Amino acid sequence: MAPALTKGFAILDLIAREPGLGFAAIRDRLGLPNSSCHHLITTLCQLGALVQRADRGYVLGLRLFELGAMAANQRQLHDLALPTLRKLAQDIQLTCHLGVMEGAEAVYLLKVEGSREIRVNTWVGKRLSLHSSSLGKVLLAGLSEDELQTIIAQVSWEAKTPRSIVDPVEFCRQLQVVRERGWALDDEEDLANIRCVAAPVRDMRGHVVAAISAVGTVLDITPERIGELAATLCATAREISQHLGHSLCDG
Repeated sequence: MAPALTKGFAILDLIAREPGLGFAAIRDRLGLPNSSCHHLITTLCQLGALVQRADRGYVLGLRLFELGAMAANQRQLHDLALPTLRKLAQDIQLTCHLGVMEGAEAVYLLKVEGSREIRVNTWVGKRLSLHSSSLGKVLLAGLSEDELQTIIAQVSWEAKTPRSIVDPVEFCRQLQVVRERGWALDDEEDLANIRCVAAPVRDMRGHVVAAISAVGTVLDITPERIGELAATLCATAREISQHLGHSLCDG
C-alpha cells in the first residue's frame, strides 16, 4: 500500500467523522509528523477533497461529493440495467455488456452471456480502447466538442486489427455518423472475426452516461443482421434510460 495515500484517506475518514478539526488536532489524532501532515492536507485541499473554513477547521470538499454521487449512480445504473440486459441477451442470443467511460478508456460494468456455445472472452472490469470498440464510439459521440477533443488527445491510436481506424480526422467523421443514426458498429476493428453493436444510455438530463453492446463472431452478427440488432439495442438502451429518469420526449 502507498503510505501517503493511506494517510490521506485516514485524514478524510477523520474529517468525515469529526468535521471542523484544525491542523494540530488532525496531526495529533493520527500521529503524523508536522511536515507530512501539512503536505497531505495542502494536497487534499488542492484536489478539492478538503476545504478550510474561516475558523481554520477542515471539512470535506465538494469533489468528494461529486465522486460519491458518481459511485452511487454507477451502482444504481448496474442494478437498474441488469434485468433489462439479461432479457436482451436472451432475446438476441449474444453476449451483452454495459460499460462507462473512465479516463481515456471504456470499462465494462456488466456482462450477461447469451446461450450460444461460442463465447467471446470478456469480463466485468475489462478495459476497452475507445477508438476501436462500438461501446467506446458511443460514449465518445455523447461528449461535447471540447470534452471530445480532450479525450481524443489522450487516445493511443493503436491498430488492433487491419480494420482499426487510426486517423483521428476519419474517426471524428465516423462519430458524426454515430450521432446521426444513434448507434455504433465495431466491424472487426478491435478483434479479428468479432463484430459488436452498441447504443447509448442517457440520464434524466439527456447526457450519455453509459452504453450497452452486443458482441459476437462475424457468423453471429452478419451484415444482414446489423440493422435489426441496432434497432433492438437502441430500444433496450431507451428502456434503461427511462429507468434513469430520461424522458423519450427529450430525444
